[in-house]
Amino acid sequence: MGSVEPNAARVAIVTGGTSGIGLLLSRHLHAKGWRVALVGRRADVGAPKTALLDRSGERAVFEQCDVSSYSSQAAMFRSVWARWGRLDLLIANAGNVDHGSWYNFGGRGAGVDDLPPEPDSSCTDTHLKGVMYGTRLATHFMRHNKPSPGGKIIATSSMLGLHPCPTFPEYGAAEAGVIQWVRVSAPLLKLKENITINAVMMGPVITPVMPGFAKAFLPEELVLPSTILEAYDVFIDDAENQRTGETVETAHDRLFWHEMPELKAGKLNVRNMAVYEPWFAAMHGEKSGLENALQGPPEGNAEDAGRAEELAVGMR
Repeated sequence: MGSVEPNAARVAIVTGGTSGIGLLLSRHLHAKGWRVALVGRRADVGAPKTALLDRSGERAVFEQCDVSSYSSQAAMFRSVWARWGRLDLLIANAGNVDHGSWYNFGGRGAGVDDLPPEPDSSCTDTHLKGVMYGTRLATHFMRHNKPSPGGKIIATSSMLGLHPCPTFPEYGAAEAGVIQWVRVSAPLLKLKENITINAVMMGPVITPVMPGFAKAFLPEELVLPSTILEAYDVFIDDAENQRTGETVETAHDRLFWHEMPELKAGKLNVRNMAVYEPWFAAMHGEKSGLENALQGPPEGNAEDAGRAEELAVGMR
């Protein structure tokens, strides 16, 4: 296996990197001087495309991987690290849409004991679990970057994770999970690991996941490749590695930034979303260290705790 001296150039892993958005990003990074691992499930498709990008194999390699499998991702990360000795960027891009209907319209005439078959949840496994697995593994390897630990994670998501489309219920739910994963993990990854994590939420893009994209949309409704690259470059080119927990929507030739939704209940729910250090330490083995973390119960809470217990009686 060809190898390059560690730290000679930045290293990126792009899942779903052999077609559509992933291939666009892989080519873009390679042109910018990165070493790129193009990750896909099918070697017969991915290997030739990678060879066209870099026949030497020095700055672009194909890695076969099923991102819905933790062990498959772990083997892929190991292989990239063994080849290049560092990891600076993970673009968690692999995805697909619903494989079959979750509505079970065809089961209307079934008897009460004739239960619907277990649905195919591979969309969730690829989109949400794939991003979560990738984050966990990227964090492990980015800790070993020299001279400075850290790196970047960018998850490809969709605006359908915020705005529902009934055609793809599982896809929308999985993408909503990806967006929340980015937002909830960003503060700790940055504070403890010097890793930033952000999401690019796609509008309609012509990709292989569904047929007839060009017929289903007007040209001015489709996201331009240049807009896609602009969105990722906001984070890729962040030299100080400070932008994190951000979500940006791509729409034809423009970018739209989505802020965290406001708390409708105001102060009534502020404490609910804050880190409570006793719980955090019990769950994760150490304190969060976040500036706004709550160190313990509110002062003078003995009487209030008693009232809270009374309120909870009816729910036991």
